[in-house]
Amino acid sequence: MKRLLAITLALLLAGGCSWRYEPLADRAAAGDADAQFEYGRSLLTGKFGLKSNPRQAALWLKAAALRGHVRAQSILGWCYEKGMGVEKSEREARDWYARAAGQGDYIACSYLAKMAVRNHDQEEAVRWIRPLAEAGFPGPQMVLGKMCLTGRSGSMPRTEAPRYLRFAAMQGDAESCFLMALCYAEGVGVPRNALLMEGWVRQAAELGHPLARALVAGR
Repeated sequence: MKRLLAITLALLLAGGCSWRYEPLADRAAAGDADAQFEYGRSLLTGKFGLKSNPRQAALWLKAAALRGHVRAQSILGWCYEKGMGVEKSEREARDWYARAAGQGDYIACSYLAKMAVRNHDQEEAVRWIRPLAEAGFPGPQMVLGKMCLTGRSGSMPRTEAPRYLRFAAMQGDAESCFLMALCYAEGVGVPRNALLMEGWVRQAAELGHPLARALVAGR
């Protein structure tokens, strides 16, 4: 509570703030977390004709984030990652992303996964990609399936690859179709089957996969 009061006071004392003249800012100053988030985001992007002010934006977003506003937590994490209105800090970024991800925010999960990939932390990457894959997003499904297939999924076995790749392939992901063909060719998580391998190659080719197209054209 003391941190919230301190942030609110700092905002009220900040120069050039137009909060007194806008209903949204009035609600934000009164402690409405949704309004604090929306006003902070508007100051960050210059929405509603407001002049962009990243420093004030970060303060409002933090006020909402401390009240548990999940989207504010995610965007505040992004602010810390990019140094937008706050001092750049990967540790702070990860902390706010993790708070948002803990409340089921998939965007925060994707940011955490990207950070883990950059840091070459396979286990951490899988930890945050997996919820996205389980939720049905084809991109993360393909990425996780490929990580399993290539042995870069930490403790997850290669045999898990077809499970995720098949879901993504059924949603029209060309790379996943081609990787499913490799699974059937090598017998990874599925029995070896030349007919099914060829079928997945043709499906990948129809979806525009360049290597699959070359293989089909060469037959």
